[in-house]
Amino acid sequence: MIRLAGLNTVTRTVILLEVCMRGTTRVFAMAAALALGLTACGAGGAAEGGKPVEQSVSRPTKKPAGPVTLKYWTFSPPEAGLKAALAAFEEANPGITVDLRTFGEADYRKRLPKALDGDQADRALDVVGIHIPTMTGAVKDRLQPVADWKDKVAGDLLGELDPAVVKQTEQAAKDGTLYSVPMGSTAGAVMYYDAALLSELRESFPTTVADLESIVMRVRKEIPDLQPIVFSGEPRRQEELLFTIAGQTHPTLSDDLLAGRKSWKSAEMVSALTAYESMFDRGMLARSTLALRGDGPAELFRSGKALFLVDGSGQSSMLSTSYRKTGRVSVKRIGAGPFPTLLPDARPAARSTAEVGLAVPRNSRHVAEAATLIEFLTVGDGVSSWAGDLTMAPAATDFKVESSVFATQEGKDGYAALQELIRGGGSLNVPDEVFLERAEGDVILDVAHGRLSPEKAADRLQKEWSRSR
Repeated sequence: MIRLAGLNTVTRTVILLEVCMRGTTRVFAMAAALALGLTACGAGGAAEGGKPVEQSVSRPTKKPAGPVTLKYWTFSPPEAGLKAALAAFEEANPGITVDLRTFGEADYRKRLPKALDGDQADRALDVVGIHIPTMTGAVKDRLQPVADWKDKVAGDLLGELDPAVVKQTEQAAKDGTLYSVPMGSTAGAVMYYDAALLSELRESFPTTVADLESIVMRVRKEIPDLQPIVFSGEPRRQEELLFTIAGQTHPTLSDDLLAGRKSWKSAEMVSALTAYESMFDRGMLARSTLALRGDGPAELFRSGKALFLVDGSGQSSMLSTSYRKTGRVSVKRIGAGPFPTLLPDARPAARSTAEVGLAVPRNSRHVAEAATLIEFLTVGDGVSSWAGDLTMAPAATDFKVESSVFATQEGKDGYAALQELIRGGGSLNVPDEVFLERAEGDVILDVAHGRLSPEKAADRLQKEWSRSR
């Protein structure tokens, strides 16, 4: 009930117009107020005598049209952590429900482009996860640029992310446009170690190759049944190791080679191949281990059959308390750190990759709500739920993993060291897949096996690269 007694004509007019706006259009409200002599409003009630009211009347808040269901497809992060994050999101955002579907990565690559092409409104996706390095180019035309929807959230979404990771995500499109918001990054190659065994040997984690060589030779003598170091002999993993070594003295070499700024037979590349070969020649890396594939090296390490594992940062889940509860690891304490440096002026390095991004499809029906979900999962409270898996280092600059996530102090310290590596710049950890399969992988393995000198390998790589261009 609104009382107008004692108010002047102008004030009464304003109040009645405001009230009338709640039930009808602006034009009808004005006409009704004038026609009825400011005594009534068709849908809002009648004016009565009595005490005056406050003269400042706030405009009513627009009610949501109804509950919204966001369709969210992705292949990563792991479903358990993602579901926990989405449960927290729904609790914080009443009226928004998330319909999540997760897929294996290979299956997802086939399904997503077809799903994004669909024009049926009831099947339109609202949020999709993409593998930034390899999927952005394939689906970017079906995605809304981030610039078109980022202002639908209250905060500075991109300003709360690591600028280097955002830049990598943008560069993946090759057209200067950012199509997804990065969740996190990975890096390789890095090294994991059996902290309990290393402690028994009264050795510290090796920071140089000389330190590593000393430990390896001691293990071979004192514990002959234990493999000192295990790693995958797959071309992709060896390419990763080669450019980790190269990045210790020339951080951007990999990027420079792929961009044509440096020759594959440059002095820097020959130096990298020489250092890589020396790891095998000196016996630190056993050539017999090149036969290992897939998860084989990690399985040997988890079962206590190796002291060190060389792999990507995606294996960091071994450092978590939740992983230990799965029973898949028998090593008591696991730590991690950079691959040891080879040269006196070298610095720890690892190529990194903006791994998984979240995007809004062009045919999304709930863009504002989708933007709210992406903000929650990339820089909001949702990060802590999925990041506990440790397979990706979150892109949110201020985020820190809680201590309770880690099984040991060595794991916590090791993860911090890997995060520093990932944020340290350097080259992108994405090879030219066609070149790797056709020539580069075989040449690198020939160097590892001692079948090809670094100089001849560099010359062959340049010839094959020129031919492929």
